[in-house]
Amino acid sequence: MKLAVVGCGAVGSAVARLAVLKKVAEEVYCFDRDVEAAKKHLSFDETRGITVAEVDALKVDELSTQLKGFDFLVNALPTFARIGGREVPLNPLVMSAVLKAGVNYVDLACYGGKRTRAEQLSLTRSFQNAGLLAVINFGASPGLSNLLAREVWEDLDLVDKVQIVSLEDQRGSSFVIPWSREEMLLTASPALAYRNRRYAWIEPFEESVVLDFPEPIGTVRCYTVLNDESYTLPRFLRLKSLYYYAGGSDIETLRALYRLGILSDNRVPVGKTMVSPREVLYRILPPAPTPSEVLKFCEEGDLEDAFFAIEVTGEGEAGGEPAISKRFVLFPSQRRINELLPGSTYITYPTALCVVTLLQALRGRRLRGVLPGEALPRHVRRLVIENLEREHVIVNEEFKLKSLEETD
Repeated sequence: MKLAVVGCGAVGSAVARLAVLKKVAEEVYCFDRDVEAAKKHLSFDETRGITVAEVDALKVDELSTQLKGFDFLVNALPTFARIGGREVPLNPLVMSAVLKAGVNYVDLACYGGKRTRAEQLSLTRSFQNAGLLAVINFGASPGLSNLLAREVWEDLDLVDKVQIVSLEDQRGSSFVIPWSREEMLLTASPALAYRNRRYAWIEPFEESVVLDFPEPIGTVRCYTVLNDESYTLPRFLRLKSLYYYAGGSDIETLRALYRLGILSDNRVPVGKTMVSPREVLYRILPPAPTPSEVLKFCEEGDLEDAFFAIEVTGEGEAGGEPAISKRFVLFPSQRRINELLPGSTYITYPTALCVVTLLQALRGRRLRGVLPGEALPRHVRRLVIENLEREHVIVNEEFKLKSLEETD
């Protein structure tokens, strides 16, 4: 396989490194608008054979020319670019480039916006006609979470509710941005929800639940936040309601900023200028740390340890009885990641690992169209899970008939 990665930041560089280490691709190329910044993320022995080239994803023809001859492109760019005060979704532009180049495609998230479906789905017919595959919104969450939602959905004959919970918890002397600042701030935006077979918009952190998880997580209060799963799951799985919650120290930090008004887009007077608190925060926040900075944070105790987990629960009926199906996934801790892929974080490593295990599962298979994780064929989904379990990822399955639970 000849693999291209566009956007060689914290996640993109981890995808490239893992692709080399796991021998997923014989050739790996990285493309970025800032070559020097990209090289800072690739300062490891395993990346010596990786070519880094300059490209601007906004220039579709230029990107398409660079991509000719590749088998797959992983789009690890942010979901949008700020141009003249407006946000321009990047996924459709990169997808147009791979269509012209005849390359298969994977991305990590959708822009979403105020629409109720992922923008990438508008290109489904184009990819089908070209005989190409685009797997969209495929990292850990979204991505693996969507795949697991399909797994619990298939365990039940009738599904009333699917609930997805992501947990991001870091422990140390200060808060470390573990991934893209753009996507992190978007988490605290109004969230698309799917309840009683209808879409609705709810404020971030408006709803909360207290949930118990296996160790080392424990009891955590989780909140409604913006998520990508809502933009595809109700369109591919027949269900009544979808709930998405997130919890842990990262979410509590965002919630505190939100309650203080620091994440507001409303402009306020500062001297003779009107400014948005969110825009000011965006300008102040540093970009995602480089691998060397991550290692320094860990050595100095700013990031002593951290955990990332996903739980997906389906509730409905099986064999005429009320039933619950559940999957719980715990990724390696930050301390373990320091050994497995030094310089990655508890967010970037799981995201990149899910992408690479997907590429492993897709190798040699001919699929076409635009597919989120829940629409992948059963054998591909199972291979992804098996590949993750080989990589020190804990995947627990649980199925209960409520009638038996009540008898116990």
